[in-house]
Amino acid sequence: MNVDIFVENVKKYCATASIKPTVACEQSGAGKNMLTNLTKRGVIPSVERVQMLAQYLGCTVSDLLGEKEPPPDPVRQ
Repeated sequence: MNVDIFVENVKKYCATASIKPTVACEQSGAGKNMLTNLTKRGVIPSVERVQMLAQYLGCTVSDLLGEKEPPPDPVRQ
């Protein structure tokens, strides 16, 4: 997992849905601190947690992992 790509894609999908990443992680059931644990502590989330977040954001795990192109950045449009 490329952490930078994953975090950036989560942020883009959250921006598209007009929701903060921590709120999306918490409401999806993946855990409020999932991104902090990943970026600051190096804790890789389980496949199940990534699936829960992807489902909540209306995308696939492949989308979040960067295997597909993320949606355009709404800030730059």
